Amino acid sequence: MMTLLSETDVNVRRWFYVLVLVLLGSAWLPLSSAQALVPNVAVAKEGSLTAPWTEEFTAYGVSVASDATNGPLIAVIDASGNVWAKQGSLTAPWVEEYSGASDAATAVSVASDPKNGPLIVVLTTAGNVYAKEGSLTAAFTTEYTGASSPAVSVASDATNGPLIAVLNDGTVYAKEGSLTAAWLDEYDTATAVSVASDPTNGSLIAVLAGSNVYAKEGSMTGATWLDEYNSTSQVAVASDPTNGPLIAVIDSSHNVWAKEGSMTGAMWTEETTGGLVSVASDATNGLVIGVSPGVG
Repeated sequence: MMTLLSETDVNVRRWFYVLVLVLLGSAWLPLSSAQALVPNVAVAKEGSLTAPWTEEFTAYGVSVASDATNGPLIAVIDASGNVWAKQGSLTAPWVEEYSGASDAATAVSVASDPKNGPLIVVLTTAGNVYAKEGSLTAAFTTEYTGASSPAVSVASDATNGPLIAVLNDGTVYAKEGSLTAAWLDEYDTATAVSVASDPTNGSLIAVLAGSNVYAKEGSMTGATWLDEYNSTSQVAVASDPTNGPLIAVIDSSHNVWAKEGSMTGAMWTEETTGGLVSVASDATNGLVIGVSPGVG
């Protein structure tokens, strides 16, 4: 028997394809300040896996998000360190979000949810972190200044609001619920961080410390860090209310492993081999794991 999708389900599915396929068709991860800028043409498609690609931007970094109300959100960094974004349609006009004239952007991370709208976070060469929420034309708020060996990851959901994590010289700081919330010291001696959030399960924070992945879920202060995987070079996380947490890692042999549904009870499944991994998940379509070649 064929199950008919509602209009909302169809929209979620269409924009979900957009989110995943932009990741697959362009730069995989936001650039860090230590990485050389290599031009990439950001491309996107919508509606089906066989739809034609649309060239979006000659980009040096890209991040995408989507929600069923506001549609796809795409942010890119150009050759001058400026950040541009569009939301709602692949053919929407680009809006200049950040000018890199005095302090170029080296990374951009975005999230979106039906209640709070777009969340755009920019990391600069000076280690400064700026964020805006609710509109592409909203004003930036200075979130963090002078981070050393920096990285940033963001998430958002309609219940818990924005979640921002910043890596500064091995220490992960995070805040949730508001751009003006207080920073919490979440983890020391980390080399990478990835975050996700959903209305049911709350915040999900994963860190790479040495070659080990540790993660916690549900509370910024009360949750316990769990040792999830060892001999790892990368971690990516996602979460949704139905399927729960999704964690993917790349081991020292470039094998991609993933688990979903539980931080402690789920079993790791070997997926493929690769150098870069990105994950997404929603209650309608379930998980998606994207992998590209490269040095992990």
